[in-house]
Amino acid sequence: MVALRAVLVAALAARADAAGLRGRTALTVNPIRRVVTMLQGMQTKIVEEGKRDQELYDKFMCYCTTGAKDLAASVQAAET
Repeated sequence: MVALRAVLVAALAARADAAGLRGRTALTVNPIRRVVTMLQGMQTKIVEEGKRDQELYDKFMCYCTTGAKDLAASVQAAET
């Protein structure tokens, strides 16, 4: 009788541990959460890349605007 009770208690404890582990695993490996997290990370990277690209574009456009004037001025100064 005591042995049967010990086996029954051990079986119930093992089942409770397995159910608890399954619940925690389901929360940490939720595929929808993984996709949402991945999309949020992609959004952050794209925003950072956009800011960096805008800065590079502004520098290039500034060079195109002022570079031609500087070059023309230096050519004119060299001709005179």
